[in-house]
Order: sequence, then structure tokens, then C-alpha cells
Amino acid sequence: MGALYEGIVEFSQKNNLNVYHEEKDSSLNWIVIDYFDIVLHIFSEEARKFYDLERLWREAKKVEVD
Repeated sequence: MGALYEGIVEFSQKNNLNVYHEEKDSSLNWIVIDYFDIVLHIFSEEARKFYDLERLWREAKKVEVD
């Protein structure tokens, strides 16, 4: 999780993507990076089951990304 987070931060910096806000729990089971228009959530398997964002956002419009 930590390596994935570091890679995303490095990519963001190289591509001039401004991070509006970010948070992570102490054990890195959950990381959120807010780019203002896009919010990136990174979960461990356990955290993903606990937060169950798919259920919370099931009515949201789905957008395919290449």
C-alpha cells in the first residue's frame, strides 16, 4: 500500500496534478487522495469490505476510463 501511494504521489508530481487533500490511516489500510474533480481511494481488502463504497455509490453514474 505504501509503495502504491508513493508511486501515485510521484506520478502526480511529474504530471503537475495538484492534490487538494489527502488522508491515510496509520496502518495504510485506507488512503484517499483528492484531486478536487477526482477522488482516489486505495483500500486493503479488509478496508474495502468494511467501507463498501460500491454499495454507497451504486446509484452513481459509471464512467469508463482507458
